[in-house]
Amino acid sequence: MKDKIVICIDIGGSHITAASLKKEFHKFIPIKKAKGAVDSAASRETILAQWDSIIQSIWDVHNQDIQNMIIAIPGPFDYENGICLMDGMHKYQTLLHMDIKSHFLKQYAVPSENIKFINDAEAFLLGEIYHHNLQKKHIVGLSLGTGLGSACYNGSEVKDLNYGSAPFRAGIAEDYISTRGMLEYLRQQGVEGIVHIKALVDTETLANERAAAFSFLAKALVDFIKLHILPLKPDGLILGGSIAKAHHLFLPAVQKEIDISIYIASFNDWNLFLGLATSFSNL
Repeated sequence: MKDKIVICIDIGGSHITAASLKKEFHKFIPIKKAKGAVDSAASRETILAQWDSIIQSIWDVHNQDIQNMIIAIPGPFDYENGICLMDGMHKYQTLLHMDIKSHFLKQYAVPSENIKFINDAEAFLLGEIYHHNLQKKHIVGLSLGTGLGSACYNGSEVKDLNYGSAPFRAGIAEDYISTRGMLEYLRQQGVEGIVHIKALVDTETLANERAAAFSFLAKALVDFIKLHILPLKPDGLILGGSIAKAHHLFLPAVQKEIDISIYIASFNDWNLFLGLATSFSNL
């Protein structure tokens, strides 16, 4: 008899990570994980082949039956029906209006009701709720990276807040709280040639620029949290995304001004997959 497994998938603009898990004694156990690059500007056939290559690498087709598939993917996306709605997003244009759910159904013989799509910001938050054991709390998650992801957990379910496009200062929140916002601030100060935050963090000769950029981020984050997050009355806030890996450069200044618990993400893919499996599998 074949083992029943859950496959969880995290699809980004340039990568896919997939994992298989099995349930033992009411708990999910990791089996195998794989990650690969995706050319999201490629043809539909190429993108699907790149996805399937990674998914099939963590599935033993002869000894395992896939009971559930849970897929985290950025929006715009029809999560209920599995239809890609990304248009003009510089990624997955060739999948526009495609029924991706049907592709997975045919490819992996999983019942339609057992294929679940979820917004990537919501998936991130579920993983960190699992990791920090905050299932009974009201928590907001912010993902700080090329953009600003946001989601809210109310003690039983998550929802995307889409606060990256929330009104803020002279524009929207993502204009300030993101890689783009930090680098634009430096350009306005006459600093040119820095193309990503990692270089800013790792280059010793950029100490002054680093301090200025993260001070700018901290002030913007404090203002944003006071304006948009505190009115939600959360018990705590989880910060993730690539910028949060440098939390020592801005978190102390933020925590000084914000009187709720702030947690840093685990940066462990398995937590996202365990959070998804625990929340959505009906095994």
